[in-house]
Amino acid sequence: MPPRKKRKSAGAPKEPEEPLDFVTHIREKAQKRFASRRKNVNYDIEQNVREIRALLNINAEIFGRVIDSASNYGSGESVTLTRHGFDVVKVRQSGESTEFITEPACSEDTFPINALLHLPNNLNGVLVVQYQAAPFNNFIDYNAFFRSALMLRDDILEPFLVKLKDHVESIHVLLGEMESWLVESQRKIEFIETTFDTKLETPSPDHLLVEEVSDCNCPSGHSSLTTCLFCGAFFQSHARDATSGHRLCCQFNYPGHRFRCKKRVPKIHILKKYDDAGKFEKTFQIATERNS
Repeated sequence: MPPRKKRKSAGAPKEPEEPLDFVTHIREKAQKRFASRRKNVNYDIEQNVREIRALLNINAEIFGRVIDSASNYGSGESVTLTRHGFDVVKVRQSGESTEFITEPACSEDTFPINALLHLPNNLNGVLVVQYQAAPFNNFIDYNAFFRSALMLRDDILEPFLVKLKDHVESIHVLLGEMESWLVESQRKIEFIETTFDTKLETPSPDHLLVEEVSDCNCPSGHSSLTTCLFCGAFFQSHARDATSGHRLCCQFNYPGHRFRCKKRVPKIHILKKYDDAGKFEKTFQIATERNS
């Protein structure tokens, strides 16, 4: 038997050569892509344009507020937000003094931002995507994308706007979660102020720590010519205690005193102070107490 001839693969259908036929062909492809319509969905162009414009304006405002607290937004599919506030209140007592104290804290959280960087498949490939100006040039300019979409024919624009609105709404939810996490620190401050009848300012990165002179507990020690802030002698002249391992000042002149240095420690805020006997210390998380 003679060998069978291989069938040629059909491949992609040939596109029309005539200009007007080509235009019709492209529009028909777009129509087929957005032909499916969902029940109970509003395809009214006027209403959807109104809602999308409102969402875009709100999203831009939220984006402007949260991006100042963001880092590493120039690369990757996520962004890290940083906030400063007061997360813990401690109760401490020594002798007859009881104090409620708090100290500033820095916390971070990571959020996925894929929706801000890429179009979903049901919107991609129809219009050319534009991006925002530097330094946010990885983020899609959705306002420009929306304006470009308005040039589509109504039969394509109607379903396209529905899909675009769904996506813009998902971005709104994401940005809302990011802002909600950031403002949580302010809500904690308001809770502390109400509970302890005091006033606190949102701490800045420069005011999280303060310098304090205290007995040295630095694990790496100091250079030999570092000056002790208690006795004034160099670090190298302080003998190591055989039991504790601490560096001690001259036993003859300053018996029992340790080498003192300056270190940066959290700034303590005293919220309330009482006089009472005994000694105890207790810590509770503000978020847990508020939600209990």
